[in-house]
Amino acid sequence: MEKIIDVITEKMVPIAEKLNKIKFLQSLAEAMMSIMSVTMVGAFACLFAFIDIGGWQDFLAEHAYISSFFMNVQSVTITIIAFYTLLALPYIYSEKLGLKNKLSVMILTVAGFLCLTPVELYASIPMEWLGHKGLFSVILVGFLVPRICKLCLDHNVTIKMPAGVPRAIESTFATLIPAFIVCFPLCLLGRFLQTTEFMSFHNVIYTLIQAPLREVGNTLPVLILMEMMSTLAMFCGIHGTSVTTWYTPLQTAVTQENLAAFTAGEPLPNIIIDGFTNTITIGGIGATLALAIVMLIVVKSKRYKEINKIAFIPQIFNISEPYLFGIPIMLNPILFLPYIGGVLFNCFSSYILVSTGIIARFTGVTVAWTV
Repeated sequence: MEKIIDVITEKMVPIAEKLNKIKFLQSLAEAMMSIMSVTMVGAFACLFAFIDIGGWQDFLAEHAYISSFFMNVQSVTITIIAFYTLLALPYIYSEKLGLKNKLSVMILTVAGFLCLTPVELYASIPMEWLGHKGLFSVILVGFLVPRICKLCLDHNVTIKMPAGVPRAIESTFATLIPAFIVCFPLCLLGRFLQTTEFMSFHNVIYTLIQAPLREVGNTLPVLILMEMMSTLAMFCGIHGTSVTTWYTPLQTAVTQENLAAFTAGEPLPNIIIDGFTNTITIGGIGATLALAIVMLIVVKSKRYKEINKIAFIPQIFNISEPYLFGIPIMLNPILFLPYIGGVLFNCFSSYILVSTGIIARFTGVTVAWTV
């Protein structure tokens, strides 16, 4: 067993460290976390509008303005999740690239995205591409525009202002050349793609990249791969989210699809969404809540009793690090199999229970990970 642990540590740690150092993946993870408050508000607004408990729906039928209020909240929050990601991602990524004019880069990224969007001139922007269907386009543009700004800065392709010019004006001129590089070509590309069968750049990305990835990512084998990578990283002392950032946009998209279907009163299309994966990692990565309960009831070791006093309350809220490092679970060959095996068992059992209809599919309403 110790040889197996040595091999895992030798192979896993370098990979996890390399992934964790990729600035764009770090930015993507932080961006998705930064918009969590908006997505939670929207999800609960949807739940309040459609939950059928007691006479609640009859009450809403008699007071349509209340239902309309909840739907308005949903429509300007979770329905346009790509828009909020479009604001957060380039700002955070610019900061990690060392760009001082983060706000200007964010605004330029929004402009670049809209240049690719088939807008109705002076009238409207299609909501379709501001929601989950436009998420991968946002990720692509959110990577491209800050990199162009960084490239221009590194090669002094910028307009420098004399000393004493206000910072806001200096920041504007610093991104002026990148703005021309971004906006005109992207607008030409967007207009050209509107003449093709795809009708827009966003539809190209959705059809050729996002939809196929969603189909692959929403499968049991990929779920197991993601959970194993996450758990193995934690076992090696590296936080599991650092090696599974690639999975976040896929899961966000299918979660929003279920919520949209729930809102429309249609069958829920996806099994593996945000709420589903939470059932696999009850207590945090590695599903350590059961271990905490067992230790609380039957443990006799004085050291473990002291750990319980510190670690049990955080564990209830899915914070498992006190047990991970206190027992320790990390790099412990005795606990390796139950730590990994519990997650595998949860993957299979949860999938079987939901896919067979014994437990209903999750609606897409999300809650904070501490819940």
